[in-house]
Amino acid sequence: MRSRTGFALCILLLLSWVSYADASSKTELRAQKKSHDIYLQAMELVRGGNLERGRDLLDRALTIDPGNAAAQTARELLRQQDIQQRLRAGNRELGQGQQQLALGNFREALKLDPKNIQAEAALRNALAQQMPEASRRTVIRYRDAGEIELAPSSAAHNFHYKGDTRGLLQQLWNAYGIKPLIDSSVNSNRVRFDLDDADFATATTIASQMTKTFYVPIDARQALIVSDTPANRKQFERLALRTFYISESGSAQELNDVVTMLRSIFEMRFVTPAATSNQVTVRAPLEQLEAATRILEDLYNGKPQVMLELNVYQVERTLARDLGLGLPNQFTLFNVNTEAQKLLSSGNQNLVNQLISSGAINQANASTIGALLAGLAAGGGQSSILNQPIATFGGGITQSGVIIPGANAHLSLNKSSFQQLDHVMLRAAQNDAASFRDGTRFPIINASFAPIFNTSAISRVIGNQSFIAPVPSFTYEDIGLGLKATPNIHPNDVALKLEFQLRGLGAQSLNGVPVISNREYNGSIDVPFGETAILAGMISQQEQLSLQGIAGLAQLPILGGATSLHNTQTDDQELLITISPHLVRGSFHDPEAGTAFLPPAKTP
Repeated sequence: MRSRTGFALCILLLLSWVSYADASSKTELRAQKKSHDIYLQAMELVRGGNLERGRDLLDRALTIDPGNAAAQTARELLRQQDIQQRLRAGNRELGQGQQQLALGNFREALKLDPKNIQAEAALRNALAQQMPEASRRTVIRYRDAGEIELAPSSAAHNFHYKGDTRGLLQQLWNAYGIKPLIDSSVNSNRVRFDLDDADFATATTIASQMTKTFYVPIDARQALIVSDTPANRKQFERLALRTFYISESGSAQELNDVVTMLRSIFEMRFVTPAATSNQVTVRAPLEQLEAATRILEDLYNGKPQVMLELNVYQVERTLARDLGLGLPNQFTLFNVNTEAQKLLSSGNQNLVNQLISSGAINQANASTIGALLAGLAAGGGQSSILNQPIATFGGGITQSGVIIPGANAHLSLNKSSFQQLDHVMLRAAQNDAASFRDGTRFPIINASFAPIFNTSAISRVIGNQSFIAPVPSFTYEDIGLGLKATPNIHPNDVALKLEFQLRGLGAQSLNGVPVISNREYNGSIDVPFGETAILAGMISQQEQLSLQGIAGLAQLPILGGATSLHNTQTDDQELLITISPHLVRGSFHDPEAGTAFLPPAKTP
């Protein structure tokens, strides 16, 4: 009686625990549903422009269910949006000369994400702009010698002259406060010159064309006027002096190539190289020097280049839960008399005779069959059906038995979470493709080799274990993520031609060769420098629920949860790929500053 009572108490305790586990599972499901509803409300507010309230609801959703992947992703995207707004404001203020405000925005962006490379690069570049200009110039520079400039008066004059050429030049130049020194090569011809309200540049230009002369400044108040002939141009024309500094990495051959180009293409006669200091000094007309400067800048700058900052976020969560009490739903019925005859015929007659002779049973009394079955079960061996728990019903020849199978309690939980971040920096030049692959290379056998007939030589090497099988033919297939980006760099942004591919091994195979699943995206996007664009985002969710129990009983509200087996399997996968371009190399020329150089390389 005590054993039956203890067994009943154990069953009640087990049923109570299973009911509690099932209730906990339902509580967790309700929390997940509530968190998802709050997430939907937050997204509606975000779409309506109420970002602050949306962030608060997302935080609340994650407090209720920390495993809400959608809320985590949305909150992270809002945080990145805040960072990008800070960076855009800082860049705008930096362009307006408000460096202190720009530095404040860059530092606020770093507070939101201390490891943000864009914010670090922006802050570093803003601080670098406070450095002297000379410290940021690299690769190729030049320095001009000072040029002599005339200082005529700015007043306008009227001219009505009739006489010889030399007299006209004397009167015109003296009118503007410049002393002319007229060379003997200037011919004296009869001219008539009428001009009203003319400034110095207009008057000297018209007079030079009429008299076929040109002038060379001697100082601010003197000028030499000579006849406009090729010989005089070559002898008296003002030549500018300019020194080009080649990059320190340039070789002696590179320096000689620059000298050859200046002498052959631009016909510059006064070119002096200095190999020890990697510089070339040139004396030539200013127009030729400007053209040569532009050519050298293009040669040394090369193609514009960008640094592509690529982030690959991958999150995977799996949950396998098996809770409940697995009750039997199949039972074995048998006839007691038939099974007893089988036992008697299998060598248990001696045991029956001993029970009858001892008076324990009466063979004619049907009420003593239970004792007979118990005794036969003890000696029937492990294969006897009577070794298992049974229950009997009926009487006489219809007395039957049913095997009572055992019940199983399932209390297993398997939960895993996987997060991965790949941060890649790709440097690409104008219209040159940059490729990135992340994954593995899977070998696939194309052909194998085996002997088609047996010979004595083959048998001998197989017998002494010296046979070497030929290497099979196989190829490698790229499995994982593949990205190919071709930039077309503009002054303020970059146009990216993208080829995105995601490949993996499928669950099926054909003739032993696995089927490869493939997802591709080809397109083009324009991204401003320093900003982030989302290339791809994929969310895969799988949920499988199964219920095992007795039909009808498993569907009951409370008793069904305690007497049935609930199996839950969920698999959530997220993939997010972002790209941020940063200008690394581009050239410009500032004629007023007298300097040509490359901007400093920007390291994201």
